[in-house]
Amino acid sequence: MTRWPTVKLTQARQVFALMDVDEDDLPPAADDLHARYDLLRRGDAPADALDYIAHALPRQETVAWAARCLHDHACDRSLPIRDQLALDHAMRWIDEPSDTNRRATHAAAEAAGQRSPERLLGMAVFYSGGSIAPMNAAPVLAPPEACLRYAAGAVKASAYRSGTPGTTLAEALALAEQVAERGVQALAKP
Repeated sequence: MTRWPTVKLTQARQVFALMDVDEDDLPPAADDLHARYDLLRRGDAPADALDYIAHALPRQETVAWAARCLHDHACDRSLPIRDQLALDHAMRWIDEPSDTNRRATHAAAEAAGQRSPERLLGMAVFYSGGSIAPMNAAPVLAPPEACLRYAAGAVKASAYRSGTPGTTLAEALALAEQVAERGVQALAKP
């Protein structure tokens, strides 16, 4: 039995491929998914471990985890209204993942601050599934890794904005591990 039942990938190589690592630099197929994460987690670059686990999780779980991280971080500060609106729309999409809510989240993200974590989260929602083409146009699907990249970027940007990035990244990693173990149920507030 795998220690991360939520994760459908089985090799570190698959995760690194989603992270857009060059083919020549991919680890061997025998490189274990968990062993590589453990190595990154013990290292001195928690952002690398965060990128790895964000790309290992399925899209829905990654976006829900990132949203929870940003929501928790937002409780400690007052966000500009346009960033708060982007976060609110993302949280609404988490609760009701419809195409209408996904597109509304995208519009709110586009209006958010250029460098805000909430903008990145909104983009993760938009790229999580469904067409990224304008309404009434032929469907265009985003590459699956786009959503994962935006979600990881949102969590990292939020951690660095917090003023205590080491602690915040460690908390985000611990929560991501719980999601990998138990799915989105791990995100429920007690």
